Amino acid sequence: MLSAIGSLVSMNIDFLQQPPWATLFILVLTTAINLVMSYANKRSMDLDAYRKMMVESAKARKEVMEAMKSGNQRRISKAQNRQSELMKEQNKASMGRMKLTMYVFIPFILIWQVLNGFFGQTIIAYMPFNAPFFPEELTIGNWYILCSISVNIVLSRIIGLTFEIDPDESE
Repeated sequence: MLSAIGSLVSMNIDFLQQPPWATLFILVLTTAINLVMSYANKRSMDLDAYRKMMVESAKARKEVMEAMKSGNQRRISKAQNRQSELMKEQNKASMGRMKLTMYVFIPFILIWQVLNGFFGQTIIAYMPFNAPFFPEELTIGNWYILCSISVNIVLSRIIGLTFEIDPDESE
């Protein structure tokens, strides 16, 4: 047992500092972190209630817009009050997700320190095209952000944390 741990510790992992291994390693790590976060979010919230709240919020926004077009102050005030109530409910639901994010953020800072120490400013990926806000040569920070956004969008859809509201539902 100790010899297996010793061989893992003494294993040379410098190959992970260069593309394509560094690129793939960060992509896999990002996927794992986002998978854990998405799963924890799904387990900690009532998705049906959240979806219902989002549909109601869309209805309230539409109601406010129609009231504004009509110019009826009483109707506008009533619609705005309803929208305000729904926003308070959404804030309560969002606070639960924020608490979960804070619990994960602390270990993430430790992981980030290790990764930053290992990779430093090494170029680990190259952009195949010019993109605003991103250089052509990507360090761990740039590459992690791109991977995290991309992976989070896909995982949220797969797990069911994001959804489309049908136009019929908001009427």
